[in-house]
Amino acid sequence: MGELPDGAAHLSFDGRTLHAGRGPGRCFMIDARCLQGEPVSGAYAHVCALPDEDAALEFDQTEVQQVRRDAMAWWIPLLGDALVSLTTLALDEARYGGAITVTREPVTWREDPFARIFPGTVVRSDLFCPVLPPAGPVVERYAGVAWPGGRF
Repeated sequence: MGELPDGAAHLSFDGRTLHAGRGPGRCFMIDARCLQGEPVSGAYAHVCALPDEDAALEFDQTEVQQVRRDAMAWWIPLLGDALVSLTTLALDEARYGGAITVTREPVTWREDPFARIFPGTVVRSDLFCPVLPPAGPVVERYAGVAWPGGRF
């Protein structure tokens, strides 16, 4: 994973713990806004990703497009005020490695559309800051920045 595009940040996941920046485990690019600002203490991060380096899909594959559409259509509204932030986990400009939904309280994680691709692990975290959800309906990414970050 080379230099970060504008609007991206690194996040590492070892299967149990999240680390801002390059740390132990697998390194992803996320929407940088998720780590900028005042973090929510003790937030619940549902990490739908695997530490296995081979766990990846192209962002353009139908199932990845559909889970992002479902996130916009019903997952984000279902979470309501509990939502802190949401970001995909990009491996590079073209490959999807998972997603993270962060909430202030535990929610019904079995509903998380991103868990249809990679199973979810709940991690308590003090890393994530509130980010307004995307207004929609756009699901395209800009310059390889993890969705919903970037601009058009």
